[in-house]
Amino acid sequence: MLLQGGEDLKSIALLSGGIDSAAALFWSKSMGRQVYALTFDYEREQSPELRAAKKVARAAGVERHFIVKMGFYKRLNGSPSARRTVIVDPDDGISQAYVPGRNIVFLGVSAAYAETLGAEEVVTGHNLGDADRFPDANPTFFEAFNKLLMLGLKGGSAGRPVKVVVPFEDMSKVRVLAKALELGVPLKDTWSCYNNGSRPCGLCYGCKSRRQAFRELGVSDPLMG
Repeated sequence: MLLQGGEDLKSIALLSGGIDSAAALFWSKSMGRQVYALTFDYEREQSPELRAAKKVARAAGVERHFIVKMGFYKRLNGSPSARRTVIVDPDDGISQAYVPGRNIVFLGVSAAYAETLGAEEVVTGHNLGDADRFPDANPTFFEAFNKLLMLGLKGGSAGRPVKVVVPFEDMSKVRVLAKALELGVPLKDTWSCYNNGSRPCGLCYGCKSRRQAFRELGVSDPLMG
């Protein structure tokens, strides 16, 4: 569900540092919202994603950029994206970057921030390609989570519910990239790689899908070339 634009509306934009989340943040700004960015930090030794998120937030001119420490995820089994581990994704099926309950936690924390700030929505950049790779990133999940927020937050019973908004849920990665270019997202500052390092690995699903999107759109990637 999309809310109407207006400067009196506030949004919490989940910002990982990747193209999709950056585009969602810039989309929210373009709709006239007062936008607050929120980034979850896995507290890894190196965090190119966090550096990217800070750059994107500054470029967007957000009201404030919240950074929430999530180091406990490093101790969860099956969450290599939260550890300093090389990830090479299969071509299909559930992503090896899957972290158990990640969006349940992230959206719950974000909704709490939203209600505290008086924000009406939490904006996330998930796209059509995420639905098959992550069980907590499909329209059914987001619809159910919005029902949960109606029940679990004070604003729901008062007629002022916080809603999770997914503006790109029916868009391919290529269409999201085109939207990012249209919105003026600083693509050189974004980071799509699942691994830590000074350069993208080129092997993980994040890198491969990014490269493919730029190739299909016929434009040069300022980060990966």
